[in-house]
Amino acid sequence: SIVAPPDGSMDAYLKSLDVLIKRKDDIYFPGHGGPVRNPEQYVRALRSHRLLRESAILSRLRKGDRTIADIVKVLYRRTDPRLHGAAALSVFAHLERLIARKVVKTDDVPTLISIYEPA
Repeated sequence: SIVAPPDGSMDAYLKSLDVLIKRKDDIYFPGHGGPVRNPEQYVRALRSHRLLRESAILSRLRKGDRTIADIVKVLYRRTDPRLHGAAALSVFAHLERLIARKVVKTDDVPTLISIYEPA
């Protein structure tokens, strides 16, 4: 899944995953793909992946990366470059969340081309 601002919020996405985990559903029937027979494990994996990605983004900032493009270049180096635009939106969503939590800062309104740094 991709969380893409301005329509998507990483914080809202993670909170929705927490709601799904608490529901204790037996099976999901997604709009595409087969049935998900262990939804709690599936949703926990999605949540874990997002939090690991967020940690990796913060690590890149601590190592000196300052732009989304620089972060994408490293974290998505094995991803088809045609998908880097979508990856940039995902990184942006994470950065918005990190800014809201005062872990990351930028001098201006956050955008895809802003300069970011650890707070």
